[in-house]
Amino acid sequence: MSPQEWLKVLRVGYLQGFIRQGGSSVKFGVVENPQDLNTVVQGVADIAQTEGYLTVQVEARRTKVQLIELLFHELARQIDWDRLAYDLLKKLFQDNGRRIPDQMDEFHWSALATMNGLDEASMQRDVNSWLETALYQDFEMSREFRLAMIQLCLAQLDVPRGQSPIAAAIKSWLRGDLKQVTPLKKMLIFQKVCRNNARDLIGSLAHFIRLVGRPGLVMSIDISAFLASNGRGKEADGIVYTASSVMDGYEMLRQFIDGCDEIPSFLLVVLTPSSFITNQKLGLNRYEALKLRIWDDVRDKTRQNPFAPLVRLSGQEEQINESRLGTRVGNRKDEVQHQRVIEALRAGVPSPGAVRALGCSQPTVKSKFQEMLQDAQASIHKGWTTKGILVEGGFGTGKSHLLESLRHMALEAKFVCSKVVISKETPLYSPILMYRAAIESADIPNRRGDALSEIAGDLNFKSPQYGEFYEWVHRQGGEIDGRFAATLFLYERMVNDPELSHRMIRFWAGDPLSDAEIKRYLKACDSSVSYRFERMSPMEMALQRAKFVSRLMMAAGYSGWILLIDEAEIIGRYSFKQRAQAYAELARWLGRLEASSFADLGYKSGLAAVIALTDDFQSAILDEKGDRDKVPEKLRETGSETDLVLARQAEQGMRLIECERVPLAGPYDQLVEEIYHKIRGIHGAAYGWEPPQVPTIERLSSTRMREYVKGWITEWDLKRLDPTRQVDLELTEIRQDYSEDTELEHTREEGLQPALAESP
Repeated sequence: MSPQEWLKVLRVGYLQGFIRQGGSSVKFGVVENPQDLNTVVQGVADIAQTEGYLTVQVEARRTKVQLIELLFHELARQIDWDRLAYDLLKKLFQDNGRRIPDQMDEFHWSALATMNGLDEASMQRDVNSWLETALYQDFEMSREFRLAMIQLCLAQLDVPRGQSPIAAAIKSWLRGDLKQVTPLKKMLIFQKVCRNNARDLIGSLAHFIRLVGRPGLVMSIDISAFLASNGRGKEADGIVYTASSVMDGYEMLRQFIDGCDEIPSFLLVVLTPSSFITNQKLGLNRYEALKLRIWDDVRDKTRQNPFAPLVRLSGQEEQINESRLGTRVGNRKDEVQHQRVIEALRAGVPSPGAVRALGCSQPTVKSKFQEMLQDAQASIHKGWTTKGILVEGGFGTGKSHLLESLRHMALEAKFVCSKVVISKETPLYSPILMYRAAIESADIPNRRGDALSEIAGDLNFKSPQYGEFYEWVHRQGGEIDGRFAATLFLYERMVNDPELSHRMIRFWAGDPLSDAEIKRYLKACDSSVSYRFERMSPMEMALQRAKFVSRLMMAAGYSGWILLIDEAEIIGRYSFKQRAQAYAELARWLGRLEASSFADLGYKSGLAAVIALTDDFQSAILDEKGDRDKVPEKLRETGSETDLVLARQAEQGMRLIECERVPLAGPYDQLVEEIYHKIRGIHGAAYGWEPPQVPTIERLSSTRMREYVKGWITEWDLKRLDPTRQVDLELTEIRQDYSEDTELEHTREEGLQPALAESP
């Protein structure tokens, strides 16, 4: 497909309708001619600006895009924040029937008060009330972002406009230029933009842009730099990416795809050279989690689907009838919801909307999960460990779809729920990184932002649940370290000190807090209570945090904490020692690890997990690779007590994989028919047409539901564009790769080399 035709698809098929109405999408353009790449980048910006979108262009050569906080900083540098704040104020004045001056320079307190026949104090009361309703009470935005935008709006009414120290500090904070957060503390912002809040800030910004009256946010990222080096750091210009940092970048993009439904009116266009497809060391084939979401494994033999997540752009001309790209005007809210479902299914991503629309036909697992929820909620009072569930299924059989359905069940039962995708960023063998990922992805109904802050804010210090929790934490010789008792005491005693409360919550979330700082805080509030802090490894601290936080959730009125752990088959690509540790951690999260002071996470804590694994893992890894025998044997050969314990724990994990897997039900004929008719109806409602009956993918026992779904949607997409042309689909099997990958040993903070030369 030519770049010009693809840009037409983005403009008419997305920017003029779907994105403007609140939808979101991630598109990959693979540019075959390197000379065309800059042209396509500029083309995306041009069509977005013409349609009125706020537009951002990012180059991986200049920005370390694999770090989400640095990506946000670059986005923030390209935004005129004062203009956005001014536009929102204008809209609020107009919506409330107030007069505004024609000139921006006259938009200040005294002029507005005079023009509307009010004194300045009354004008200020009105504006503060409007901002509280429009911003502070809008929970689609994170709390930090709401507070920052209120101050920016108020700064527009000062003279000179928008130049107050507060406004300057906020803009520096957004752009990553603020050295210390001290100037923001009086506005109740206590942390810099970092990994744990950057993604929420992007979602908040997209929502804010719509409040202002703009149609949405379009961001393009040129990731050519990922493919420009040899993976070890040889490039003459800009940032140098190693193989490890490239994988981090792909993981960041994967997270955008999975979280698309959480960001309104957002189009992310990723542009890359053709080596993205062909480079085995640094390209798409290196990171399966991303490939599974964008690869056209079901496609027409002669032409591309222009709506697919990944499109190859070349000089080949194929004229697309522009009138067929749009949708007929109908119920816009319903239209965009239906299009969201189709977009998710094109990428094979089980979005919340897709799961609600299609349902989930796994009664055995759902029944076991319902029992698990009941056990978890009763675990504190019954004094037991909640046993988790290990589900298995082949690629494309619906494991992720099932987990999303279970997430709905957990949230409806008032559990806090975290979905953790095992990846390079979140290795199963590391309790520290697993805990951080679980906290960062924690989901509570109808709120955006830091879940742990919201949960802590729900604590009622006079409730029986909290009293029981406080007593458990402070029990001498109990299950939990004195640091948690001390910080809980400080949080309750100093609840009116928002900065201290924030420090306590961030400690529970995994941030460092030294013993000396805790003691200093205790002394400052005249505590006569003495707390003992034991020596503890980072791993032990992470496990104790998990147990403490799950009990904290129940004290705040939630039913417990559910972890849904997907793509655990990546264990098979770890090194030997990492696989051993991962097997042990699998047993731990499933509540089957032999007891120790910190091993039994689920004991009386309300915490439970479901882990999803591929159905060929046992045969490929335990049998063919020989882990069942080799792992414990090699560990015992060392004679180390630590390795002997690990050998026993790894054996427990492997036995669970062998004996306690719950297989997913396959796509039987009646189910295939039901899903076919549901998706046909959704596609028709999304695009305002009557999709024709299409021949289904050949029904074999090996055919996966993903292949059926992508086949139907691909044929309907192409038939809608040209009903006269025949569609001839072909399938490419995607097989799980279990070869060891040394890059999985590094976290995202490792592996990025400084630039040899910075471009001017």
